Amino acid sequence: MYKYTKEQGAEGPYFYFYTENNLTYYVAFRNMSQDSYPLNNLYSLDFGEIDNRKGKNDIKISSTILHIIIQFINFDQSIVLHFLCDSTDKRHLNRKRLFSRWFSISHKSNWIKYDYDFDNADYNISFLYCSDIYETQKIESEILLTLDVYERAKDE
Repeated sequence: MYKYTKEQGAEGPYFYFYTENNLTYYVAFRNMSQDSYPLNNLYSLDFGEIDNRKGKNDIKISSTILHIIIQFINFDQSIVLHFLCDSTDKRHLNRKRLFSRWFSISHKSNWIKYDYDFDNADYNISFLYCSDIYETQKIESEILLTLDVYERAKDE
């Protein structure tokens, strides 16, 4: 794992670290909280290489990003985290598999990963939430209602 630095941005915390190959990675958590429970502590996860450069396969990059994510959700178990798998380069399914693999090795047995695939869009979105705090049926229903509102707003 790489040593990382934490900064506080206007919309939430972000972290960055440098690799042995002189690449700079960031992990950002943007506050996207809604007014009402259970999405009143919602954060969006984003990560990548600052200059969009590709390096050699480096296992320490994944382990560092995963460690930062786990530390962030351990800090406040009421956080609901979402991750949008970007499709601009047609690699959204790879990103979805990567995020699923990270989740499976995180050993967060009390955390649920809820995936939503849009019917008419080439991207996926995943939500993580703690089952000790949130009732699955209630939070997933609220997520679907919120996504529906956003989808209808886009169509108008």
